[in-house]
Amino acid sequence: MSPAPELPATPDPRRAEQNIREMGLRIIMRLSALIRIGRAYQVGNQIFTKQILSFLDAARGVLADAEEVVLVSLETDLYLNGFRIPIRTANLRFHQTVLEEFRRRKIAGIRIEKGVEPLEVENFFVFFMRPDVYYGTSMLEACLAAGIDRMLPVIHASTEAPESEFFDGERDPERDAKPEEDTWGAIPEKPEPETQSRMPRGASHKSYRIAMLGTRSLLATTSLSAGIELRHAKRVVQPLVDGAFDKEPVVVGLTTLGHHDEYTYAHSVNVCMVAVTMAHALGLDRRALADLGVAALLHDVGKNAVADLIQRPFDEFTDDEKIAAERHPVEGAKLLARTTTLNPTTLRCIRVALEHHMYPAGDGYPEAPKGWSTSLLSRIVTVADCYVSLQTYRSRHGANVTPYQALGMMLGPMRASFDPVMLWALVQTVGLYPPGQVVVLENGYIALVLSPNPQDLERPHVRVIARADRRRLTPEEPSEYRPIPSELNVGRALRAEEYPEEPEGEAAA
Repeated sequence: MSPAPELPATPDPRRAEQNIREMGLRIIMRLSALIRIGRAYQVGNQIFTKQILSFLDAARGVLADAEEVVLVSLETDLYLNGFRIPIRTANLRFHQTVLEEFRRRKIAGIRIEKGVEPLEVENFFVFFMRPDVYYGTSMLEACLAAGIDRMLPVIHASTEAPESEFFDGERDPERDAKPEEDTWGAIPEKPEPETQSRMPRGASHKSYRIAMLGTRSLLATTSLSAGIELRHAKRVVQPLVDGAFDKEPVVVGLTTLGHHDEYTYAHSVNVCMVAVTMAHALGLDRRALADLGVAALLHDVGKNAVADLIQRPFDEFTDDEKIAAERHPVEGAKLLARTTTLNPTTLRCIRVALEHHMYPAGDGYPEAPKGWSTSLLSRIVTVADCYVSLQTYRSRHGANVTPYQALGMMLGPMRASFDPVMLWALVQTVGLYPPGQVVVLENGYIALVLSPNPQDLERPHVRVIARADRRRLTPEEPSEYRPIPSELNVGRALRAEEYPEEPEGEAAA
């Protein structure tokens, strides 16, 4: 009789947690040594490079079992992938050094992805070792501009609870093998790598990507224990506030991301971008724009509380799913009230979370009490949220809605649902032919709208991408019109039904 086969040992979660903590001790020791050597030797020096390799070896101990290393600080503690690193006598000075260096740079920590190479780590430390020049979002921006994407600063360590919609923890391989159908109606055509959003040409890729990474960091990077700190959220929205003052074109990032959480980040950033630029058109100052940006970024946080009750796309909801979905504004307000310190900014965020689906016509949710008047910030976010939602695959019926069509629906059959002043601000923000829209000029040329023309909303700035016979332009032919010259007789003859489905000879609406 042969012996019974041995059963595989059940992994001990306590042992795995202890291993993470021990690897955390090694990482902070190597990072502290790397910083100390960096003060005496320039980046690129052989001695400095040797320290980089030692630090990378320590990080790879974690990357062997995880997709990323996230080392962050919270008050006086350091956390590695959500686990607190213990403070011992032998590592106290390393611990204090790393905490102080993060504070000097106004960052929460660092994030390293699997596949990072020594050269990319070295390039990261070119910026990290100059805290007088690069700190906070400026360090993140510099890294991205240099093409560094596998080792980046973490602007804020999230304190969301594990297992939430925004938690970026270990995933189920079987679930990730096929694209998910977003339970809020985002129907992906095919999966794409996380954090990769496709934006039409003419968009401000840098500001959008910085905000995407910051939002992901704010809502997802690590899971700690306290509440959302709005001062960190203001850092996330700062690039979008700056973009409004720099008059960067507002182009909604149309995404076919396969993961629900990544869709959530993109939707939040898009709504924030549109809302902040609308508010700038209305004359709000920087401080008000920052508060609005935070409120717009967090307007849908209540969806996590009801996500488990929804299994179908937006346009296929059962009655129970519809009731659950309409509860998310109340849940969002409750979440913000529980997890943030109450102050004027928090109260504005709570109102926006509660009110962004309260339409003036009375057909929104939750039903407003008699005499209730929604706040200015809520009315702005209501319009921005609808404009973004119409374009970002919220339902199967809306999967091909263009920016022009979305604007037309809001100015047409849906106009009673919105404050007329906010619709005016939206038109001032995106023009009558929104950026990212493909149009056909009267002379038959195909062009892409780059940005609205403040002097004439019917004549946006465009880039010609093909001739009337569908052939590419020659280098000698003009490619951009800012604004479209009237002598070319094309100023008022844009037709904004997206090519190639538009019939020949039809005038613009």
